[in-house]
Amino acid sequence: MVAVCDVVEAAAARAVAPFGARVYLSAYEMLQRERLDALYICLPPDAHVDQELMAAARGIHLFVEKPLPLDLAKAETIARAVQAAGIVTAVGYHWRYFSHTQVLRAALTGERVGLVLGYFLSRLPEKAWWRLKARSGGQVVEQAIHLFDLARYLLGEVEEVWAAYARRGYPDEPGFDHEDVYTVNLRFAGGALASYAVSCLLHRRYLVGLDILCQHRVYRLREQGLEIDEPAGVRSIPLENDPALAENAAFLHAIRTGDRSGILSDYADALQTQRLVMAANRAAETQQPVRVGR
Repeated sequence: MVAVCDVVEAAAARAVAPFGARVYLSAYEMLQRERLDALYICLPPDAHVDQELMAAARGIHLFVEKPLPLDLAKAETIARAVQAAGIVTAVGYHWRYFSHTQVLRAALTGERVGLVLGYFLSRLPEKAWWRLKARSGGQVVEQAIHLFDLARYLLGEVEEVWAAYARRGYPDEPGFDHEDVYTVNLRFAGGALASYAVSCLLHRRYLVGLDILCQHRVYRLREQGLEIDEPAGVRSIPLENDPALAENAAFLHAIRTGDRSGILSDYADALQTQRLVMAANRAAETQQPVRVGR
């Protein structure tokens, strides 16, 4: 690590302390002065301006934290730029890298999935930017997006989305302006259906994961492991790796060797997940089903 940029100088200083790296308060200055091989972009959704475009123009490989920009036109411009530059890209959907996610993906190869139940039932985050919908996109976009992305990874593309959102709590919460309960329903191109329950009403992280229902079998995927509930009983498959380490190792390996096969979500793929969650927001606003484009 040679440089860190943050608009809060103290935060940048803390980040560089173990590495003796340089501190910048401007991404433009950092990209002009430094000769970087790779750049990690870890920004709130509304803060993507042209950092990715500047990096792509310089041939700098990119790891981008989810979600992508709320402005889909900007995200599509970035996708075209990174493709034209030929750089390595990765997006931080670490649920794909769980060891038990890979077990589940292999198991689903021979299954006919009927219904997916998704849950992201948790508490209200403290970050001020998260609490403003214009900045975060709301809980479906900023948090539950992991589980929408995971369903795409396991089942394929979504054709249509329906959604209803509501504000049922926090009447006097300062600086909070979006909904706190969400329901989202999906139809996959392969015919399976999904229903998501999302909320930040609770006092703690209550339930986060996917249940995948097939004939005579239910797969329950959580952060800590996978349960397979079938006629012979319930099998438990625990998490056996560090998914954050795995996604970073795959990114760096691709830069060193040119082998991108270990990257499970590149920018182009992550753009389709962004289209999905933004379609959910639009469906809730219009109270109409929305087709998910490409």
